[in-house]
Amino acid sequence: MRVSWDSVRSAGDFAFAKFGKLPEGGRMKTILRVAMLTAVASFSLETFAAKIGDAAAPLQIKEWVKGSAVDVKDGKGVYVVEFWATWCGPCKTTIPHLTEMQKKFKSKGVTFIGVSDEEPSKVKPFVTKMGDKMDYIVACDKGSKTSEGYMEAYGQGGIPTAFVVNKEGKVVWVGHPMDGLEQTIQKVIDGKFDLPAAIRKGETRSLMEEYQKMAMAGDEQTKATGEKVVAALGTDVDELCSFAFSIVANGQVKNRDFGLADSTLAIAEKNSSKDDHRVLGVRSISLFESGKKSEGLKMAQAAVASAKEPEMKERYGQFVKVMQSRLDTEKQAGK
Repeated sequence: MRVSWDSVRSAGDFAFAKFGKLPEGGRMKTILRVAMLTAVASFSLETFAAKIGDAAAPLQIKEWVKGSAVDVKDGKGVYVVEFWATWCGPCKTTIPHLTEMQKKFKSKGVTFIGVSDEEPSKVKPFVTKMGDKMDYIVACDKGSKTSEGYMEAYGQGGIPTAFVVNKEGKVVWVGHPMDGLEQTIQKVIDGKFDLPAAIRKGETRSLMEEYQKMAMAGDEQTKATGEKVVAALGTDVDELCSFAFSIVANGQVKNRDFGLADSTLAIAEKNSSKDDHRVLGVRSISLFESGKKSEGLKMAQAAVASAKEPEMKERYGQFVKVMQSRLDTEKQAGK
């Protein structure tokens, strides 16, 4: 079986992940999270119904399993609506973290609600077993109506995924609970959250998704759209690397624009350093996928050496494994 970047995703941390699952103890970083969202999954060709800054959808609940019913649009506080399931390993890892955040922010008027689309008969025993480890409101969706108003409306395809609703009843943040949620809540309650900037960032993400759709369709305007994305990203190294990853790692695109990816990485490198592990990691895939496999493998190994954080070393180590496996498979096929 040919090992691909899909295996990196599923073995990795994307619960990200919009289309994959987060391993026990994993922690998402922006570069990988955005990359996986836009690169190695089944891209939807639909236009999402909602965007950051829109009014939050009402919670349509079949049964409140733990805690009392709440209205996220009551203007009384900040709400975190998190989607999860009893079968989801990453969700189990995230639950204690959500409990700690609920304790930390409860006095500040923040309420956490975990919503599952499973039947109460499945959820109740799980919640009982979790006990104090799952100490926030838990509810069962009513015919997936709540999920439609959040997950589907915002183009989120995997769990756990959290939504932050401010006092004005607007959705101001969407993401993995372990990837910036706590910092976002703090900024919201301190009145320091930059909603206009978040809206602009959301628009850029939409443009990135549009690029992928066009690339997969072979649209002749794809490159022009890609250049618009790069211009919009400015000097944000994480986002530049993420976009470059989305170009080079998406094997569903017949003619990937490695030139655009390389120029994007050049901007990232200019605003970071020559040995920045983020740039090295993505560039290693660009080299490997464009046919320079030995060079790609060597650069992936350099990314491992350059990374300081254990989870990032592990991530680039997965890159190395994918490359080595594919090289081994090709070698065996040539015998």
